[in-house]
Amino acid sequence: MTNRKIIFFFFGATAFFMLLLQIQGRHLITPQSPLGILSLEFSYKVSHAQTIVNHWNPALQGAFKINMLLDFLFIPFYGLFLYSACGYFSVHYRAHWAQRLGVLLAFGSLMAMVFDVTENIAMIFSMFVATSSISTALTATMATLKFTLIGMAVTFIVISALASPFYQRTNRHL
Repeated sequence: MTNRKIIFFFFGATAFFMLLLQIQGRHLITPQSPLGILSLEFSYKVSHAQTIVNHWNPALQGAFKINMLLDFLFIPFYGLFLYSACGYFSVHYRAHWAQRLGVLLAFGSLMAMVFDVTENIAMIFSMFVATSSISTALTATMATLKFTLIGMAVTFIVISALASPFYQRTNRHL
């Protein structure tokens, strides 16, 4: 389905942006937001999100803007890495259900990208326009869906990578 070099390129870019986001996002870690941007992503209650926004405005507004910009740059790299890796491993399985699962998770990775963009827009709305029950519910729901799909894709990739020596050996004997 895809070339290993492409997968390694997207993996390298994903690792780079993860590290960059981790370093840059440390400014957003405060007593009100102990998990940094994740604290705002998973703020289901308007009062909690408003507390974070009030604390970040205006002192950490610049750090938030940079974090959002970096995240928007990060999204295509992690999404295409997960898509490519799931697709790559799915074609190596002989079992139809495993192939189908890999393809579904590949497309789920693309959906995670859409959820991430939606989540970011909702957080930007909360930060710069108004924190509301709709923006916090949308942010938290999109974050939950995104991380669930990403977790499932990563699990499939890790299990497939660990199992690949066994099914490749089996395929050579056929």
